[in-house]
Amino acid sequence: KLKIPYLQGIEDKLAELTQIVRERGLELAQVAYVGNDVNDLECMHAAGVAIAPADSHPDALRAADLVTSAPGGFGAVREVCDLLLAARAQPRRA
Repeated sequence: KLKIPYLQGIEDKLAELTQIVRERGLELAQVAYVGNDVNDLECMHAAGVAIAPADSHPDALRAADLVTSAPGGFGAVREVCDLLLAARAQPRRA
């Protein structure tokens, strides 16, 4: 629906995330990672910002820097996109 690339059925999410970040010339500290389950914890800990939808596994909620008010499948991604766009529009601090 969003027409963005995605990966599914990944065994080692952190290795895949690290590769994607490296290919784009970024650092993990520049990544906002949305995870909802225990298999996302490594990536959530490695990312600069960890985000969890409201209905995530309790461990993912504890690992999150930000928890959406919306649950997964009911506006969580939209909420994250809106937050990122709003943050981008803010003037940078020196």
